[in-house]
Amino acid sequence: MAALGFDFLIIAVYTSQFLILFFILKQVAYKPIADMLEKRKQAIAEGLAAAEKAKQEAAQQRAEFEKELAKAREASLKEASQAAESTRKMQEEVLVAARKEAQEIIAKARQEAQQEKAQVIADLQKQTGELAMQITRKVVGSAIDETVQRKLTDQFLAQLGEA
Repeated sequence: MAALGFDFLIIAVYTSQFLILFFILKQVAYKPIADMLEKRKQAIAEGLAAAEKAKQEAAQQRAEFEKELAKAREASLKEASQAAESTRKMQEEVLVAARKEAQEIIAKARQEAQQEKAQVIADLQKQTGELAMQITRKVVGSAIDETVQRKLTDQFLAQLGEA
């Protein structure tokens, strides 16, 4: 086989060198690289687990936030309705007070009008009585005394008031 260029001794030396180099590399490089790849695989798995856990926590926090937001909306709607109700009550109270005040003003105005009417009637009666007395003096003269004249005038005014 030497004629073909095969020398078994060289092939055996190369083969033994290859096997020695293979075992050395396996011990020196393969195991540390495999360990490093395993550690990296575990780190990636832990990272994925942590990411999944963070995702679940975020979803839980979002659900809690949405609950709190719903409660806050409900509370604000309740407060708004209470404010609207209190505003409505205040409006009603103001209207009632305004109506009461208007009625009082009307009653006072009527009372004043009646008092003025009574005053005017009394003044008219007085003036009518005085005019009647003056007319009677001119017509009759001083023959009737003043007390009788006053009595006649009062009777006349009383009859006029009844009519």
